[in-house]
Amino acid sequence: MSDEQTSTALSPTRDAALARPDFPFTRVARRLGIDPAEAEVALRDDDRARTAIARTVGEFLEADDARRAGRAPESAMGLDPDFPTGVGMALVGAAVLWEARDLVPQVALRVAKDHYEDGADELAASYIALVQESVDPGAESRDDAIAWAAQSLLVSVLQRSGDPAQAAEIARDLAAHAIPIDLWRDDDPSLPDDSMSWHGGAFVGGIPPRRDERSLSYEDVHDYMNTLLADMRREQEAEE
Repeated sequence: MSDEQTSTALSPTRDAALARPDFPFTRVARRLGIDPAEAEVALRDDDRARTAIARTVGEFLEADDARRAGRAPESAMGLDPDFPTGVGMALVGAAVLWEARDLVPQVALRVAKDHYEDGADELAASYIALVQESVDPGAESRDDAIAWAAQSLLVSVLQRSGDPAQAAEIARDLAAHAIPIDLWRDDDPSLPDDSMSWHGGAFVGGIPPRRDERSLSYEDVHDYMNTLLADMRREQEAEE
C-alpha cells in the first residue's frame, strides 16, 4: 500500500470516529478477527487495523466464492447471519475508514451485485460508484476489470430503475471499449484481450450513480460511519 493511500485528508475523520464515546470498538474488532480485549489498542494502530481488514477481506472473498459456487458454508464467515451482504458492507466501511483503498473494489462490487439482485437499485448504484471511485484508471488490470464490471452492472440498474437512454449510452460505451455487457455476472471478472483500459467513467453526460445524484464516496465516509454507528446502537439495544 502506498504512502499516498495511508496518509490522506481522511485521517482526521478516522480519528474523529474513533474518538466518539459510542464507537463500537468491540463489535468492529470481532468483525475483523481481532481479540476484543485488544480492540481499542488494535484499532488505533492503523497498520494493525489495515492488516486485519486485508485478512478478513480475503476470508470474505473465499467464503463468497464458495457461496456463489453453490458449496455449503464451512467457515465462521460463511455461517455469519449477516453474510454476505451485511458482512461485505461492514468490510467496505472499514476499508474506507482506514483508507485501505485497494481493498474496496472487489468487496464493493459484490455488495453492489447483492443489492441489485435484492432489488435495492439505489444501494447498488452507490456501491457501483464506490467501486469506480476506488480504482485508478489503467493502474492494474484486475481493478480495471472490476471497474468495467461495475459499469456493466450500472447498465442493468439504470434499465430497471433509471434512465433507459442513459443505460443505452453506457452500453454503447461498453461496446466501444470491447467490454461484455454482462461482465458483472462473472465472479472473478477479467477483460478480453481486445478490450480497453478503464477510463474512469468520464464520457459525455456523466453517470449520476443515484437518482438523487449522491454517491457513497470517500468524502461521505463521516456520514456513512454515523449511520453505521446508529444502526449498531439500535441492534445492541434490541439485543439487550
